[in-house]
Amino acid sequence: MKTVADYQFIRKLHVDHGMSIREIAREYHYSRRTIRAALGWDGSDSVGKYERQKAPARPKTGEYVGTIDEWLVADQKVHRKQRHTAKRIWERLRDEYGVDVAECTVRRLVAQRRAEIAPLAKQVYLMLAFEAGDLAQVDWGEARVWIDGVLTKMYLFCMRLGYSTAPFVMAFSSMRMECFLEGHARALEYFAGVPRHLVYDNLSSAVKKILRGRERELNPRFQQLAAYYLFEPEFANPAAGWEKGLVEGLVGFSRRNYLVPVPRVSSLAELNAQLRAKTLALRAQTAAERGDRTVGDLWDEEIGRFLPLPRTAFRASTTHAVRVDKFSVFRHQQVKYSVPSRYAERRLRLEAFHDRLEVYDGANLVASHAIVPIAKSPVLRLEHYLDVLVRKPGAVRHARVVSQLGSVATAYRDAFLKAQPQAYSEFVRVLLLVRTYPWPLVLSAMAFATERRVYSAAGVDQIVRECQGNAVASAATLPHGPRVHQPDPARFDELVVASR
Repeated sequence: MKTVADYQFIRKLHVDHGMSIREIAREYHYSRRTIRAALGWDGSDSVGKYERQKAPARPKTGEYVGTIDEWLVADQKVHRKQRHTAKRIWERLRDEYGVDVAECTVRRLVAQRRAEIAPLAKQVYLMLAFEAGDLAQVDWGEARVWIDGVLTKMYLFCMRLGYSTAPFVMAFSSMRMECFLEGHARALEYFAGVPRHLVYDNLSSAVKKILRGRERELNPRFQQLAAYYLFEPEFANPAAGWEKGLVEGLVGFSRRNYLVPVPRVSSLAELNAQLRAKTLALRAQTAAERGDRTVGDLWDEEIGRFLPLPRTAFRASTTHAVRVDKFSVFRHQQVKYSVPSRYAERRLRLEAFHDRLEVYDGANLVASHAIVPIAKSPVLRLEHYLDVLVRKPGAVRHARVVSQLGSVATAYRDAFLKAQPQAYSEFVRVLLLVRTYPWPLVLSAMAFATERRVYSAAGVDQIVRECQGNAVASAATLPHGPRVHQPDPARFDELVVASR
């Protein structure tokens, strides 16, 4: 094999000494091909390297190269642990096509074909530039958070502006449609305007069916959201997360920077207040590749280009028809909730929000509940069953709605019925006080009445009125129950706090 030194020597003979190709070959025994290669050398690193002029003949595998290429290309869409090995390709050629060829020959061929096919399968990305106010990207992420001492799975609704890269992050207990809608309403209010285009992957909250190309059949409720805010939804190709890389990066950034170490909060509202403060702090950061301009500067520029917000926020709810059973409860997300007993065995309209449920009879709101993500027992409201208890007072001893009132109420009930056996109707009159006073006041009055052994509705009513600062009746004139002393307001305040 000839070296650079050989090329240098040959070129000097020809240039400095004027020797011809024939003279150099006869005198120094170089082949004329080598001499011509040295004289035509362009300084590249190919000195002495043999380059095949045409592909080698493959008498046994040549007609199957296309088949092997098809298998290798198809492998790019398959999990890497289920792709063809060279041995498996050799076995298939042998068993399915009857090719009599050595395994090592197939291995060399597969290695060569993979080297040529691999560059074609690689993804090449483009750097993007966005106009102010034109685009934002939306996605969900998962995280774990300690809420009130319980490690809870949360879902992060993330939206990020394309031009300024300003982020919005809000945690929800689920990814239900009403949470998806609420996330949009809160995010657009946070950004103080509506980007003209919002980009999503093909999540079921937005897409009912994937059609040809970029066309999608939209979820009807999501379509109403887009029509209300007048943005144009756009969708990434399936399994193409890089097409919305800004928000994909935000999901990971939020977990690493906002949720490490795992936060310990008392409520979801506290967590979201922390997330809002941390995202707002990013306004002061210098935007990448924008000189000395901050995220806040670019965001302010976008606000002037956004579509305006509607005058009222979007009603971020979903509507369902519910059937109330004979126990005056309906079921939502595997949890039972109560409504007033007069609506038992009726069909009502439910509006589900991300944090509450509202039940309507026509246009009339008949019940409202905070959503309970997980409940082993029904969520019952005392005021929904008071009419039934008036008709069936004996049920107060075992009625679940009374048992769920807490230890203070059940202790007073047990003491009340022990002091006055069969006085069920009188205890029901105590419960009826919730129609006049807030439940925490009635509950605290029960605690005070238990201490003073006051077992009458009038006695509990007097305790509540006296501690509200209303006209004070003499304790000696109570129509029912034993004589009581006038309550100490300071002690009553302690009971109120303890009952919350």
